[in-house]
Amino acid sequence: MGFDSAFGLMFSSQKRSSSSDGSIFGSIGGFFSLGSSNAYGMKPKSALKLSAFYNGVDQISNDIAKIPFAVYQKDGSNRVSRENHPANELIARNPNYLMTSFVFRKTMVVSYLIRGNALAKINFDAKGYPVSTDFINWDNVQDIRMKKGELLYDVRGYDKPLLASEVLHFKNFSHNGIVGVGVITYAAQQLNIAMEVQNFSATNLKEKGVRQGVIETSKVISKGKDKIIAGWKSAMSERTADRVTVLDEGMTFKPINITPQEAQIIEQARFSIEDIARWLNIALHKIKSLQQSTNNNIEQQALEHVSDTIHPIVANFEQEYAKKLFTPDEIKKGYFIRGNIDSLQRADIKSRSEAHARDVLSGWKSRKEVRALEDMNEGPEFLGEYLTPVNTFTESQIDKNLKEDGK
Repeated sequence: MGFDSAFGLMFSSQKRSSSSDGSIFGSIGGFFSLGSSNAYGMKPKSALKLSAFYNGVDQISNDIAKIPFAVYQKDGSNRVSRENHPANELIARNPNYLMTSFVFRKTMVVSYLIRGNALAKINFDAKGYPVSTDFINWDNVQDIRMKKGELLYDVRGYDKPLLASEVLHFKNFSHNGIVGVGVITYAAQQLNIAMEVQNFSATNLKEKGVRQGVIETSKVISKGKDKIIAGWKSAMSERTADRVTVLDEGMTFKPINITPQEAQIIEQARFSIEDIARWLNIALHKIKSLQQSTNNNIEQQALEHVSDTIHPIVANFEQEYAKKLFTPDEIKKGYFIRGNIDSLQRADIKSRSEAHARDVLSGWKSRKEVRALEDMNEGPEFLGEYLTPVNTFTESQIDKNLKEDGK
């Protein structure tokens, strides 16, 4: 639930309304957006009991959370950092008094991945600038509806609907562009199978392979069969490491062993990991499954993880941040927000040094820019000059040299 914060001034002149017509949840079925109800009874907390699913969500949310986001402004062909803008403080360092920027963004991405939606209330100061964002648990969203062209959010804990301009709403897979759909809604069948496999394996381990079977004897037992069965169950129900039972009169216990089909069910756990990786759009090696990874292809897979998994989410966050945290006038002046995904693509120090050397010597990066990428101080002023290889000339330089030679 959002914090009890006062509503700030809006960027627009929208007015609140408490009417309940035009429900978006009602038009598509609210349970889709919640990602917690489905024919297989799979819920987010249950899905997170699967190690592959938990690790996949944890990996993606960590990667997004550690990316530095900042406010910039276009200045011709250049971009200028605007560290003093209120939105920069909010997204880069201090989203609210309870969370760091890392924790806030990780919490939002976890909700984004599992529920298909991540929601936060924006609080504004008296001048209309954003000063904090409060995370809203998606379970507390009761309805999203249209009212006279305005999108309203009915959230438990708030006495009035929240306007679209008052919230950050990050949507994952969506059918209408307004409400996202949780991955668990569609992955429920595969996740349920994976959970059943996990429970089946745990049961067999717990029983040490002794589950069901028959007690055999060469004698005919006309009375007391129930007592024999009850005695066996009582003895085997003990959870001590040294449980022992005794069978009289030549009786023997013959367990009904795991069938080949049941053994294949346990083997299915490996294939469940692949399915979970597909649903989360994450490389197998990122969730610690290395059967198909080699030293030759794992670097390529890491690059694909950034471009195919992380970059789309970062672009989603960049655009929603800019749309809700800047005034229309600031957007016209070229203000934008960038998440620097280069921080995820840092190679080892040897590879970075070689790349920096090529960039500096070829003249398209200055030594100051390289030092900034490595989080170093700028250094002397002359390091900002661009180098030019002595054996490389532009067309204008060649013309100049020819003219000078002709004098």
